Amino acid sequence: MSDFEPMDRSSLYEGVYAKIARALTEGALKPDDKLRIRTLSDQFGVSVTPVRDAILRLVEAHALEWRGPKDIRVPRMTERQLDEVRLIRLRLEGLAARLAAEKLDRDGLLALEELVADNEAARSAGDVAAAVRLNREFHFSICEAAGLPVLRAMIQSLWLRMGPMIASVYENGGETMITHHYDILRAIERRDGDAADAAIQADINAAVQFFQTSGVLAPS
Repeated sequence: MSDFEPMDRSSLYEGVYAKIARALTEGALKPDDKLRIRTLSDQFGVSVTPVRDAILRLVEAHALEWRGPKDIRVPRMTERQLDEVRLIRLRLEGLAARLAAEKLDRDGLLALEELVADNEAARSAGDVAAAVRLNREFHFSICEAAGLPVLRAMIQSLWLRMGPMIASVYENGGETMITHHYDILRAIERRDGDAADAAIQADINAAVQFFQTSGVLAPS
């Protein structure tokens, strides 16, 4: 289970939610990790109320599973659930990549290239936590470049479920987890929306195929 820093007292609920959500999307929390409201409230330095409210919001989003106040779990997805998320990600992230190819300026492209280079370096060094975080930043940077806040929020909500899954297999995923990022970069550099869409869909599909053979899915 991830450790959390104490919270600023302003906007406690939103702050707690943001920290737990980030831990999920970055893969600091993994499938089957167990959370306790009291433990989290102590770590954040807040009362149990904002923690409980944030947890319930994440339960409603299917990002956490409520088994009791002392047993909240990061769920494992079934193959059917994974395929549902895959189909939605293909459309939404494909659209984001297409728009990014149209809109991203040179500085934005250089930032994406730096993320991929840093991700490759972290992966090669065996720094799985950094590699997973950089993988997330790459995908979210493309969402940001698309310039559609609603689209970005929808994609980020899917990553509440995908982050733990990606983190649980990233170390063994090897080049599968980054190969298509180079194709995405080349497509965006050419301002080829069709190719960017196709490349990010290939990236998503390759990762899902790896999940299906890695033993991380829950029984159907």
